[in-house]
Amino acid sequence: MAGKKIFKDWRVIVLIIAVILAFLAIQPNITGVSGVQVLYMPVNSYIGNLSARGVIGLTSGSIITAINSHPVTSVTQFYSVLNNTAQPNATLSIAYQQEVFPYVYQSHTATIFVEPGSVFNSSTIEVESVPYTNLNYGLDIIGGTQISVAPNETISNSTVYSADVSNLQQTISRRLDVYGIGGVSVSQVNTINGKPFIMISMPNVGESQALSLIQNQGKFYAKIGNYTVFNSSVKNETILSVCLSSGCPFGNFQTPSASNGFVFQFGIQLASQAIKNFQTAVGRLGPSTSNPGYYNESITLYLNGKQQGQPLLIQQGILNNFNGAIQIQGGGSSYEQSLFNMKTLQAVFQSGSLPVPTKILSINSISPASGSQFLSQIYILLLIAFVVVCAVIFLRYKDYKVASLILMTSIAEIFIVIGVAAAIHWTLDIPSMAGIIASIGISVDDQIIITDEIRRGSSQAEYTVTKKRINRAFFIIFVSFFSFAAIMFPLLFSTASLFSGFAITTILASLIGLLITRPAFARIIGALEG
Repeated sequence: MAGKKIFKDWRVIVLIIAVILAFLAIQPNITGVSGVQVLYMPVNSYIGNLSARGVIGLTSGSIITAINSHPVTSVTQFYSVLNNTAQPNATLSIAYQQEVFPYVYQSHTATIFVEPGSVFNSSTIEVESVPYTNLNYGLDIIGGTQISVAPNETISNSTVYSADVSNLQQTISRRLDVYGIGGVSVSQVNTINGKPFIMISMPNVGESQALSLIQNQGKFYAKIGNYTVFNSSVKNETILSVCLSSGCPFGNFQTPSASNGFVFQFGIQLASQAIKNFQTAVGRLGPSTSNPGYYNESITLYLNGKQQGQPLLIQQGILNNFNGAIQIQGGGSSYEQSLFNMKTLQAVFQSGSLPVPTKILSINSISPASGSQFLSQIYILLLIAFVVVCAVIFLRYKDYKVASLILMTSIAEIFIVIGVAAAIHWTLDIPSMAGIIASIGISVDDQIIITDEIRRGSSQAEYTVTKKRINRAFFIIFVSFFSFAAIMFPLLFSTASLFSGFAITTILASLIGLLITRPAFARIIGALEG
């Protein structure tokens, strides 16, 4: 009867509900869903463009199970089947599932007509194995590059410096968005003395590629002969818009492929003064003798002082109803090189030049293999911590029921913490996992305080009532929590993510223990001790 009464207590009910919600948030793949999950589809890719326009319902998070009735169970198999079945002028059928509720999926089919020259590879649609859980892991676990950058200038005025950092952050964010790298984080961090800098995290991106994206100053200009048409460093002489996908209103869009010699095209929309410059420059030209139908001068693009691709021919009559839209064309020796060149131009044109020169403060690059090894070691340490804690508690109380209850409560607390991290998409890195391990000690300490207070003898009048003894224990726990939070709080604004991740997880674990697991434990241990 006592056991049934315990499960009717509101504190125990709250604990049970919290554990269930954490399970749904973490969402371990217990149903064994087979297939590959869509990680990213660049909006300028063939499938990504169809999805962005609502032609198909395939989106990031969709689980692809078959292509043209051929089942897919791995990333390698997916691309192999895709390349073998995506034939020009044929229909491509992609079967996929969308999760509408935890463990509830709806099956769909996307039917795509394959146009000649369409590209189907990892740049068209990026997939990954179906994750075992809904947890997000940091760069130090899944691999990638983290770079800290700041303006390369000395400014005494803190307001101006902060404005430069904010502008730099916005420019870098826009640039990386164009490159289509999934999971990128660009945030502003303050040093202990309050000076800001930018922290950029790029999962699954190597150090050399990351540096090429960040350090590219992006000073571009175009010339017709000796006349500058547009210049990124001059107001109103830059570019307003860039074609990032097909169907844009001011130009054609063509991705590189083997069939077109790895040539790409995309349109750009000039700003007001750049339009006037272009009209003035073209008005001075004459017809070409070697290229009938074109002018005798071409447009030459320069990025950071280096010519980009071949000069672009200017068609006669371009000024008729000219609205500032011109066509950019380029290429490369291979598909990868041509695509990188196109992305670089698009990113720089779209984001503009970096507002100030940058300097690299730190670079942290980790391989996926090393990250996986770190994660395995953390799980082993977590298991060892539980075993040691269980042994110490049993030796103290000589009661396996009390030891088991303390251990299970600590496990439930950590499970809820991880569930909250999954629900809010908090990234679990190695410092955060270390904070979870540290929270085990805090949890056990508080539960020992509660257990000792309940077991204390009746030598003093105030301890003769169980409720007073529990209140005494919770007073100690409250004081301990606020003292600990006061110590951890400054670390949230530390320059190193090592400290902030550790501080957040330990504070979160302590708060969940204070509000959920400690009250339930006190109710259960009180009933257990009679």
